[in-house]
Amino acid sequence: MRILQRYALLVGTFGLVFVAFLAFVRPWYLSWGATADEQAMPLPGDSIVPDAGTQNTRAITIHAPPEKIWPWLAQTGQDRGGFYSYDRLENIVGCDMPNPGVLLPDKQHWQIGDKLWMYPPDKAGGGGFATLRVIEPGRALGFATRMLGTKLDAPEDGSWSFVLVPIDADSTRLLIRGRGTSHRSLLGTAFDRSIFEPVHFAMERRMMIGVAGMAEGHPPSAAADDVQILLWFLTFGLVGVAKFLVVFCDRWRRPLAGFATGLVVFQILTFAQPPIALGIVLVAALAALLFWPAHRASGDRASATVADTAAP
Repeated sequence: MRILQRYALLVGTFGLVFVAFLAFVRPWYLSWGATADEQAMPLPGDSIVPDAGTQNTRAITIHAPPEKIWPWLAQTGQDRGGFYSYDRLENIVGCDMPNPGVLLPDKQHWQIGDKLWMYPPDKAGGGGFATLRVIEPGRALGFATRMLGTKLDAPEDGSWSFVLVPIDADSTRLLIRGRGTSHRSLLGTAFDRSIFEPVHFAMERRMMIGVAGMAEGHPPSAAADDVQILLWFLTFGLVGVAKFLVVFCDRWRRPLAGFATGLVVFQILTFAQPPIALGIVLVAALAALLFWPAHRASGDRASATVADTAAP
């Protein structure tokens, strides 16, 4: 088979996986953890973008009352207590994210107009921030944002809101909602759906789990985070190896299956973020699919046939 045909197989396989991602995975993560009622209910911060063309709502149950969660939520920010997410990944791209692991009373005060820094003020032209527009102390913070491609001197066209909704005396729902205008170019929409949204979800999901762990008194393990990230990179590397094998090796069928499997495993690891043990099993299975000698099984069968023939 010619190289161009093999590239076409890779593109076609990637296209099928991507269509499945858009049809099944994307709707799941846009409303991760949120009930239908929570997705539809009005929340503080919705007024920031009243004519929103896009909206996603995610939620998690935290086994603590709002007054124990609020201090952790209120000190969120690059210049405060961090984002309780994958600090190592954030720092790789230059976020210089703090990770104090303790409450910082002097970092929990907000006033309308304050900036939520996501990137250091002295980097990226000072544009890595959202602006507080709505606050209900002890319950909600609503920030105005700019969607990717919107200039700093242009009106804000997005929002990012954190809301605490009590369930009972000992448990609370943390809801995070993002909204944006519908005025987006085709290229901007494609970038959002294929790159920004998935990355943002993986980080935001970990942030929600981090806030829950802090409030409940069992912070997530930094070592486990590092292993999780390592598994992501290993899987990404195996997908690259599979692509190389499809193009340049005579036996391309198993590598093609490995390429498709690797794309699925990568989504499982980054979006579902399963327990470390399961992640290791998935990556090991992917490596076995790519590298376990294909001739071993056929050789064993051939040996067995010869032995049977030679037997008296």
